[in-house]
Amino acid sequence: MWVLCDRDPVDKWVDGRVALLGDAAHPMLQYMAQGACMAMEDAVCLADSLSRNAGATEAGLESYRARRLLRTTRVQLMSRAMGDHVYHASGPHAALRNSIMSAKTQAEWYAILDWLYGGSGLD
Repeated sequence: MWVLCDRDPVDKWVDGRVALLGDAAHPMLQYMAQGACMAMEDAVCLADSLSRNAGATEAGLESYRARRLLRTTRVQLMSRAMGDHVYHASGPHAALRNSIMSAKTQAEWYAILDWLYGGSGLD
């Protein structure tokens, strides 16, 4: 047993010269298996943003936050929805899930996640 940490997305990860990343900025449930991925993307984006704003740390931190906000929010909310509507569905809800899932091909399911796996995630 372990504690599952989730919260609604927030848009304030930066305070002056301090920035959060990974679960500290955007904790998410495990249903999309993206927690560590988002932390690594955050780290790369943070380094890039600081490099692009050399000598202006606060601007670099704000650039990092702005570049990552929508993607991490989407993954947070999608992870929650996957738990509620896919993994933990029961009764008629589960029957509907099964019907929808069986109607799509494997390629169609992969296409649904192109936004997650198809780009760098750093823009």
